[in-house]
Amino acid sequence: MTLEHFDTIFAFVVIITGVSLLVTTLTQMASAFLGLRGTNLRWGIKTLLANVDPKLAEHAEAIAEKALHHPLISDSTVSGMKSGLAGRWKLANAIRKAELVQILRLLAKPPADGAAADSPNTWETALGRSLDNLRAEDTEKLLAAAPEIKKLFPDDPAKADRVMGQIMSSAEKLTGDIDQWFDTIMDRVSQRFAMHTRLWTVLFSIVLAFALQLNAFKLFTTLSSDAELRNRVVASADILSKKADEILVSSTNGTSAVYVEAMKQMIASHTNELKGLPEPAGFTSLSAGKEWLATQLKAAKISGTNDWQKSYEQQVPQASLRSAAENFNSILQNKLKFDLVPDPYPEPFYQDWVPTERAFWGILASAALLSLGAPFWFNMLKTLSNLRPVLANKTQAEAEGDARANASK
Repeated sequence: MTLEHFDTIFAFVVIITGVSLLVTTLTQMASAFLGLRGTNLRWGIKTLLANVDPKLAEHAEAIAEKALHHPLISDSTVSGMKSGLAGRWKLANAIRKAELVQILRLLAKPPADGAAADSPNTWETALGRSLDNLRAEDTEKLLAAAPEIKKLFPDDPAKADRVMGQIMSSAEKLTGDIDQWFDTIMDRVSQRFAMHTRLWTVLFSIVLAFALQLNAFKLFTTLSSDAELRNRVVASADILSKKADEILVSSTNGTSAVYVEAMKQMIASHTNELKGLPEPAGFTSLSAGKEWLATQLKAAKISGTNDWQKSYEQQVPQASLRSAAENFNSILQNKLKFDLVPDPYPEPFYQDWVPTERAFWGILASAALLSLGAPFWFNMLKTLSNLRPVLANKTQAEAEGDARANASK
């Protein structure tokens, strides 16, 4: 393979990598907007409860949602809203095994007014009965040990009861089954989330490919025939690689600068409510940004910390998209002088979207390539970047050898 052929492939990968970054950021935005992590975790807990105790199947979804909405682990109160998208945003994105068990026990406690006592079909009652179900072999041992435990606290019967309650909880059948199957169901949750994000990646790949009229065949032909454009694209590979590395450094967000930019945008959008906040600076991650926000809200005596943190969290993917688009567009316009969007734009825009047109299959090929995902193309870009100097040196050595051979004749 000659260096010219290699550079054509290299330049093509650079362009596809840039567009795939936009696809990735759009996918991240969809994931955050639809609360995919929380909804998949809810599905996992629902599946776990329904299978470890079939009697909970009817109430498993309600229990799972209540558990993930519990204020001890929920990501936000979202102004007290519990339905629609707000309900999805309230769902916790992660939960530990011990946290789930403790939350279930808290949820199973009867309300103070005893309202659940007259409602045998409520999820609270069903959960309480499930937790009260003990393993027979463990129950016999614990009952036999009860008198000895009470002897240890002759002057404090309440403490003896608390110790017995803690020991009895270890004999709960539901708790034991959750402990056994929790890690397995969390693996399924991860797989399900990956599948959903994959579907969104494919969808956005198709939308962007057709919206940009990105014809892979035409693009490859242009790069192979236009040496000047090809060289500019190859020269910009390092710049794009850095941008890609920044955007892909987090699976859910973007560059470290994006976190500060998102905070600035949120403050600018709520100048009256957040007028006491200083200029954002000094944080490079989502968690650090939320911590900075909480500190500044407290100092400015502004209430609703959870709601503002959630608002900021929703702002980050939008800022990430704008940053990715601006960075990529800057590279295209300033470094490459290359118009990604055709000018003039086809009228009507769908004129080539018929299977009999070669352009249709070129756009479809672009969609297929983009659907492989930005991480795939980023790794491909790094691999080609490492190979190019080797091939360039080899080509130069061969050229010098040929020149010496010609000079000696």
